[in-house]
This record gives sequence, structure tokens and C-alpha cells, in this order.
Amino acid sequence: MKTMKRSLVIGGASMVAAVLYWALAQTSPAPLASVFPPGALVYVEARDFSALTADWDGSAEKAAWLKSANYEAFSRSELFLKLASAQQDFAAAAGVPPDYALLKSVAGGNSALAIYDIHNMDLLYVTHLASARAMNTALWKARGTYQTRKAGGVNFYVKQDRQTQRVAAFAYTGDVLLLGTTEDRIAGALTLIASRSSSQSTRPPSLASEKWFADAIQAAQGGAGELRLVHNVQKLEQTPQFRSHWVQRNARELREYAAGVADLDRAGGEMRERRVLLRTTPATAISDESAAGQLLSTIPDDAGFYRATLRPGADQAEASIEEKIFSARAASKPRDDFAPPVEIEQSAGSEQDLETRIDEPPLTDDRVARAFAPLRARISAVSLRAMIEISSTRVDADQVLVGAQSAIALLAGADWNAGEIRAALSAAAGSLWSNRELGAGWRAGENAGVSELDGLGRVAIAIEGRWLIVGDSAELVNTIFGRRNRAPAAGAVYAAGWRHARELPNFERMTRLIDFPQLQATGPGDQSRGREPMFYSENMASFGRVIQRVQSATIAVHDAGSMLRESIVYRLAP
Repeated sequence: MKTMKRSLVIGGASMVAAVLYWALAQTSPAPLASVFPPGALVYVEARDFSALTADWDGSAEKAAWLKSANYEAFSRSELFLKLASAQQDFAAAAGVPPDYALLKSVAGGNSALAIYDIHNMDLLYVTHLASARAMNTALWKARGTYQTRKAGGVNFYVKQDRQTQRVAAFAYTGDVLLLGTTEDRIAGALTLIASRSSSQSTRPPSLASEKWFADAIQAAQGGAGELRLVHNVQKLEQTPQFRSHWVQRNARELREYAAGVADLDRAGGEMRERRVLLRTTPATAISDESAAGQLLSTIPDDAGFYRATLRPGADQAEASIEEKIFSARAASKPRDDFAPPVEIEQSAGSEQDLETRIDEPPLTDDRVARAFAPLRARISAVSLRAMIEISSTRVDADQVLVGAQSAIALLAGADWNAGEIRAALSAAAGSLWSNRELGAGWRAGENAGVSELDGLGRVAIAIEGRWLIVGDSAELVNTIFGRRNRAPAAGAVYAAGWRHARELPNFERMTRLIDFPQLQATGPGDQSRGREPMFYSENMASFGRVIQRVQSATIAVHDAGSMLRESIVYRLAP
């Protein structure tokens, strides 16, 4: 379950980064990590940062994003305001605004950025830049207002703003431009550059010589990608800013990992990302992934989403059926690490509250747990080898509402008892949807092997040998059941896919209908009105349109014991 959550949430964040960095050059110079001082939390290296910035600056995605409700909401966020404040502080120290014009002027070929301290914005940027371009930057022209220092036989320039105490420092040696927010980082990097040509056998330690970094680079297969990210997971997890602003909120699940590396490449209308997460304590490697491959071969061609897990627990399988097919499980409240806001108009209560007993615990509604107890027992009685969840959205026949169809397929280590499974599902349906289990019987479906509930609730099942398929659509269950004898696909301990191009129009249509009353009352969301955009129908939908070139995204995870290897593919429209 941890792998599933981690892979999805990390997969979602990586897709965003990949879309922004899709166009990179194809050269492959030596990595720059050896000139960075040790102690970094995150290291990012691009083969050609100049080409990257030029492509992003001229892209349709950038223009669409800056006009989107997603950017509007982001521009009001606490994180955005903090970044803007840090940008202003750096401008005061450097004497030049750190805007996109400066970024383009200092964007060279092979480039790298390391973050050492998130709170204090301790950064070091190194890029290969021709001397003619370097001498024409606003930084170099303003060096007369800086103090001169020397390290590694090279002059560098430092300036500090008295009010904010922010520091700007830079240097240029050979064809390398260095830009940092502390004097020590620039001095350390110049010393490492000088040691390259030194005859001394002992050289100062660098980022590349740190164990976590070296282990991550060694574990990466296929060489460095067009864009490479290396991160110290253990140190990041200890950083308050990471725990507060990491949008996936899964820092606890990352504690079993020491470091990670991700490489991104483009090829034939696809973007491929190779990730490795190194475990602090090795686990047992999983070599047989064939069960997941059997289920992955049943995915319908028009499925919008799928998620397969190898060796799921019985509780996980039962919870998926309970939530996706019966809609009986309410999502848990998200964990909130922040103090609750003050509610000025909060009611102090009424006279009816005097009748509420405070010496007895409130009554609990355990109907759902009792309703699914038989099903949970039946699933626990077998050894599950794999599970897959498949979902799609459909516009109803009236062409107004949008509904969802879901199915769960379970592959067991032994044959299912068909009678017991039907009885367990009938008991759940009868307890939740009817009185005295009326309409909780089964009737043969239109297709052989598929049974449907004979009441108002929509449940269909297909059982054969080790196969069990439960869904809220007989059509979807039948399609999956009809593919059970296909040749297995490539296996994985976890695999998921999202067909963005197929699902986005239905997502927008559905969320607009949900938000329609509020949209009618407040009008379109924009900054002039001062209204926060609706989260789903405006914010998320607008971001979906920004990345509409992404047709689909898939992820496959393999467990090698000492590490997880993840492969992500983003397919782009021509």
C-alpha cells in the first residue's frame, strides 16, 4: 500500500516537472557534481539549460499556464509569496532583479543547481557559458559595486544587503559561471575547480564524493538523462519546509529511503523517466511479478485509469471493493499539521446541547464494518497474488450527467468459492441498500459467466477458478472477464496508468455541473473579482488544459530489495 501511494503521488509530481522540461538538448558532457561542495539536499543537472529556457519561454504551455486559474491560485499561495519575498531580498543584495531576463542571460549549456538550505535559500548554480555571454550579463557589469574575494586563484565578487542580510556572490573562470547566495559556496566551488588541475593526491571533498550521492548515481541505469535530479531523502524529510510545502504530504512514507535519483529523456513523442529510490535497510527482492502481468493484460482499450498491486493484503482488497463498488467508505480526513483557523462567528451552542450526555461515549455506526465482515473473511481465506482497479468515466444517455464505472479484479493463489463470495456480497448489499436483503439476489447477466444484482444497486461479478471480478458495470466486468486468457503483460510490484486526453473532457464537464450554483452566484474566477477559483472545475481543470499535450502517463515499479526502480512514460500528442 505504501508503494502504491508513494508511486502515485510521486508519479503525479514528476509528470508536472516533466511537462515543464520536455525540450532538452542531446549532448552529454561530464557531470558537474565534482565542483559542488558537499552538504546539498537536492541536485539538478541539465545537459543544455539554455535550450531548456528558450523552449519553455516560447511554448504554448507557458502562455496557457500564466493565464490559467491554476496560476492565479498559485500566485496567492503562501509558498508563492515566500518565494517572491526571497526574490526581492536577492535583488536588493545583487543589485539586479533575478527575473526571467537574468535567468536567460546566465543560462548556459551543461548546468547544475544545488540546494543546501531551503529556509535560508542557500543555493549554488554552475553553468558552462561562453565568455562573450558571461561578460554581457547584468551581474558582470555590476561587479564594480561588489567586494572582491579570492579562492582557488580566482577572483570572485560578493555583495550583502545590510537590511535583509541576503548575499549575492558570483565568479567566472574558464568557461564556467558560478552564482550563489553565500560566499562560502562560491569559494568552495572555486577551490574544487582548482584542485582538478592540481598534482596533489588528496583533494577537498565534493558533493560527488558523498556516499548518498555516489550510491544514487551508481544505482542509476542507462547513464545520465537529459535532465537529472538527485535528492538526499533522509535530510529532506528532516527539513520543516519540505514537510510543510511538499504537496504530496507523504514525508513519513519516504522515511525508509536514503536517497533517490531520477533521469528524464525524450524519444519518439514520449518522455521517459527512470527513477531509483535507495532503501536505508534492504528488503527481500521480489522476482516473480507474473501475477500482476496477468491482470494488466485485461485492461480495456478505453479505460481511463488503472492501478495494479502485487500481493495486496486482504484488508486492502476489501477496502477497494467497499469504496469503489459500494461507495460505502468515506475518505479519511486529511492530516493537518497546522493550527485550526479562528472562526469569528462560531456558535457557542444551544439549549438542546444540555440534553447531550458527556459521561458516555457517542454511539458509533459500525454498519459498514459489519456489512463487509463476511466478504473480508472470504478474501482473508485465500492468498491474494495480485489486484487491479480499473475505472472510466462515461457521459450518461441523457448527455447531461457524467458517471464513473469501476471494477476490481482479484487473482488468488487458489480457486474462489463462488457461492460464498456471492453470499458475502449479497449480505453487504442487503445490509446497506435494502430491507431484509430485498433485491440482493443474483441473476444471470447477458453474457455467460457474469452475474448481476437483481435490485436497484449496480453490482456485477464474474468468478472462475482463481479469478474474481467485482464491478458496478456489467459491461466493464464482462470486458475484463473476456480478456482473462490473454498472454500476460510485463509484470510489476505496482503499475498504474492515466489516460489524460480521454478523461479531461469528462472531468471538466462533471466538475462544472457540481460547481454550477456557486459559479452562477459569483461569476468567473479572476483576480479582478478577488475570488479564489473553484478547486476542481477551474483550478485543476485549467491545469489539465495546460498539459493537454500529455495523452497518457504510466508507471511501473520493480522491487530489487535494496532499492525501488520506477519507470514512467508520458506520451505526448504530435
